[in-house]
Amino acid sequence: MTARLVLYDWTPDVRCYAVRLGLSLMGMTYEIRAVDTDLPAGQRPAGLRAGERPPVLVAGSVRLSRPGVIMQFIARQPEVARAWLDSAHEWAILDWLDFGTTALDTMAAARDAAFGTTLPVLPPMGALVAALRRMEDHMSARAMEGHDWFAAPAASIADVVLFVVFALTVDLGVERDTCPALRRWARRMRGLPGFVVMPGVPDYA
Repeated sequence: MTARLVLYDWTPDVRCYAVRLGLSLMGMTYEIRAVDTDLPAGQRPAGLRAGERPPVLVAGSVRLSRPGVIMQFIARQPEVARAWLDSAHEWAILDWLDFGTTALDTMAAARDAAFGTTLPVLPPMGALVAALRRMEDHMSARAMEGHDWFAAPAASIADVVLFVVFALTVDLGVERDTCPALRRWARRMRGLPGFVVMPGVPDYA
């Protein structure tokens, strides 16, 4: 039985959304502790250590702060369906998970720069455009081979993180009309049991 899960969460953070989405899709029950990162450290909830920022997942003596590692931890719990980290496709899943978490960090930094100032200015989007192009090319090839998901026969933890990257680039003005394969895949993600939205993820993503 998994130890009680506590998630220190900041709702607008895309990395936090990826963790919340993963927990929900994998059917995990958890306690959420909201952290307003705009508040001084002394006014944030007890339990968040100095220098930490959400997401932070605590499970007994385990304390994790990287979305990709949190995803792996959740997927390895005994009550979670094995398909989320299918051992037969584990290396492909972890490879795309790593790609996705890097892109997620890039997007989080871009959103902080774009929306965290009095007069928002969009930073260069070249890295995110390149990430989406690679994702689109991959999913186009996968579709031609009869596959619906990024790295395995069913949705995996890689798909969770990559969905957040794709869905929230719309806030940054990244063109996605040239990504039909990703749009079809995103609709499949939205149809999964346990899917939850984040403010800012449009219904047409």
